[in-house]
Amino acid sequence: MSKPPTARFRFAEEGDDLVLYCEIKKCGRFMPIAKRYPRKNWLNIEPGYVVRGTEPGGDYNTIEIEYSPMNAQPQ
Repeated sequence: MSKPPTARFRFAEEGDDLVLYCEIKKCGRFMPIAKRYPRKNWLNIEPGYVVRGTEPGGDYNTIEIEYSPMNAQPQ
């Protein structure tokens, strides 16, 4: 079983919004894999990664990061 990646959250201003980014450590650097605008669901921005959790109406205590190599390949 492989070790899960190191992950962190970072806030960044985009226009008038404060956007939450989910980043994972890959090759010694953190790269953003998803972002979330206030009161919205996660928007996955890195192919192959899916971030779920803390969405409106969901479980606020759980974040799930899933990676699927099949979804990371260009179609």
